[in-house]
Amino acid sequence: MFSEMLPGGLKRLNAIIRDPAFLLTLGLAGWFEAVFTIEWSFPYCSSLEDGPASAVYGMPLPYIRWSGVSSMEYIYMPSILIVNLVILSAIGFPLVSWAVRKVAPPGQGGRRRLLSFAGVVLLLGVGAWTALLVQSGFYKISVANIAHGGYEAYSEFRPVRFTFKDLHYDCTPSTFWFKDGWRPRGEKVVGNTN
Repeated sequence: MFSEMLPGGLKRLNAIIRDPAFLLTLGLAGWFEAVFTIEWSFPYCSSLEDGPASAVYGMPLPYIRWSGVSSMEYIYMPSILIVNLVILSAIGFPLVSWAVRKVAPPGQGGRRRLLSFAGVVLLLGVGAWTALLVQSGFYKISVANIAHGGYEAYSEFRPVRFTFKDLHYDCTPSTFWFKDGWRPRGEKVVGNTN
């Protein structure tokens, strides 16, 4: 029985090596997300009435922000990080697959193995980078929601810029998204609604 399972497993592994687009896409999407990000704003950034607010980051969905506890601690949502990688991979797969077919057609096994190896290296590299960030305490606090209850909701986050992933602390106010600014939850707006 074991002897029958081994060839089947090797065939599946060989299929992954023969089609390097999958591994390359995962590795490239991981590094793209590790280097670039989108900064997100929310209404409280316009006011800062009760103190400073930290910037929110993530691409294509927000998943990380400064914790406010220490200069090098961030709260993050691992589930959204995984969803982001899946979305980026789904977007990038057709392009990477097309490029692989152009650079290494199915008949060129050596080039395809080399591209598979490059995909594995990229994937292991981004995995090691993320593990280092978690292990060193940079991604310290794993949470289900990065929104601070009384000041914003996750659904209020709006994109304000595409940038390198420098993760600065201060959030960027957006008059484009939030013309009325911020009001504490439950506060009534008095006046004309024309």
